[in-house]
Amino acid sequence: MRYHIEHETILEFVHPVREHHTELRLTPREDLNQKLHSSIIETDPPGKLGHYLDYYGNRVDYFCVIQPHSRLVTRLIADVEPLRANPFDFTPVPPSEQKEWYRKQLKEEPSLNDYHLHRSSVVPPILKLTAEIHRALPRHTPESPVMSTLLALMEWIPTVLEYRPGATEVHADLLEAVRKGGGVCQDFANLFISVVRSWGIPARYVMGYQAPELAATTGTSQVATHAWAEVLVPGGGWIGFDATHNLLANDRYIPVAVGRDSYDAAPQRGSFKGDDPGNQPVVNISIGCQ
Repeated sequence: MRYHIEHETILEFVHPVREHHTELRLTPREDLNQKLHSSIIETDPPGKLGHYLDYYGNRVDYFCVIQPHSRLVTRLIADVEPLRANPFDFTPVPPSEQKEWYRKQLKEEPSLNDYHLHRSSVVPPILKLTAEIHRALPRHTPESPVMSTLLALMEWIPTVLEYRPGATEVHADLLEAVRKGGGVCQDFANLFISVVRSWGIPARYVMGYQAPELAATTGTSQVATHAWAEVLVPGGGWIGFDATHNLLANDRYIPVAVGRDSYDAAPQRGSFKGDDPGNQPVVNISIGCQ
């Protein structure tokens, strides 16, 4: 399935700002499981665009608007084709060989340690959460097939969190969501990642889009960015787990940026100068996917 995406963000300021530096992680990823046919970034006021690949392999488009402005528009127009129709289409490594498989992967690619050693307020050590979780945590043992344990974990997450739009803010502490017993897709992904890392298995955060028919199942009519987790599975590579919907990510999921947590994969961030310290923008985002 090929998708056409238009993602527009408008920042509006009460007072003009200047020297506005912006980074965008909006261009969909391209790898063996996804083909990027075209991608265009537009800005208003216009800025000279540059780009680079960050540490996690995300394309970062950046620009600067020097002159004073009260409105900044950024727009992505892209055509992309996810290719992983069946996430179960791989030969699993026998449970007795899983530990050695991970050892070899970490030795050959030491950067994978970032995905199982990293902790932050959004993906904290699991012990920080256990006092607030009143259900037994799933366990993983060396004798357990990794995929079976991960599927059981994905079913367990909704017993701890209820999906509640607007319940938490972007980059909110995971402990806040667990205490409330509800959150948004970022919280579901972060809890999944926190548990998987406690097992010593690499897991990473994914920001991207879902096909419109999947996005509608969350009870909102507007397409928005979505978050899920990917886990390094023996024999299968990076496989996506969407705990919000209890689904494996297939060709109806469009990965855009990955990282240790949501901070690494933020779609837009920047800094600016102005004369009013409290001059924060009103943000309006519209996304079309078809």
